Amino acid sequence: MVAMLGSIGGMLHAAEVHGVDYTPPGESRVIPLRISAPATGRRLPVVIFSHGAYASKDDYSSILDHWADAGYVVIAVTHRDSVKLGVTRGSNNPKFFEWRLDDMQAVLTHLDAILAQLPTVQPRADATRIAATGHSFGGLVAQTLGGATFNDIARGGGAVSRADARVRAVIIFSGAGAFAPLLAPANFATLSLPTLVTVGTQDLKQAPDLSGYEWRRQPYDLIAPGRKYLLTLDGADHYLGGIVGRDDLPRSPNAALYLADFNRWSTTFLDAYLRERRSPRQQLEAMPESPASRSVSTVSTLQRR
Repeated sequence: MVAMLGSIGGMLHAAEVHGVDYTPPGESRVIPLRISAPATGRRLPVVIFSHGAYASKDDYSSILDHWADAGYVVIAVTHRDSVKLGVTRGSNNPKFFEWRLDDMQAVLTHLDAILAQLPTVQPRADATRIAATGHSFGGLVAQTLGGATFNDIARGGGAVSRADARVRAVIIFSGAGAFAPLLAPANFATLSLPTLVTVGTQDLKQAPDLSGYEWRRQPYDLIAPGRKYLLTLDGADHYLGGIVGRDDLPRSPNAALYLADFNRWSTTFLDAYLRERRSPRQQLEAMPESPASRSVSTVSTLQRR
């Protein structure tokens, strides 16, 4: 089922937003998708997005539509742990992580069939250039698709890879650091693709011995060096000051600044490593190497390793 949900004016293009329900071959379940794409342009790279725990594909439009406005086909999934699908916030099922990976790999495997429901988009999409992106729990999914491993607790704890060779770049937005027994520091080291990690200094604390910022920047600190970038947002919480991911939280006075910086630098990163444009890559490579960083606005710094 395809439904036109609206259109948003953008910097470079006007993004069309579509709702698509997709049933993978041999399955009875439906994967709800939100696909935003420019109304014009060709050879458009593809960005797939995994939402935070209990959220949905519809809670990040200010990010996803910005990427579409900038010339990307953006596909966001609503996973089975979403409150929109009847799950109670705070509940936990050990299969959620595996199910999320299954969702994203179904999208990658059946991308042509999914986009065939959008005949104005499919011929303009470039499935050879794909980025995996995600917020919070979704950041863990994105890094796993990009090459980071995890420990299979149910089968003795050995390291498992769900890397997908179709992914060429990764964005981890307020993801997760090491936590036993699922993730050890060594599990991060196998992520060698270009990666942007974004963390707020007041990010959500979940590790008992580390601040939220310290723990959630670990994907940057622990992954293999080279083409890795850390965007730090001063004072930002887990939801960019209440502007994405949830609609029931207080709004920070700096929320619009956080969003602008995230959108600016995430798009610069995508332009550098999916479109392979020289100027955006030069901007990123001009950033100081860790532990030094450079202020790129009144509320953010950027560094590389």
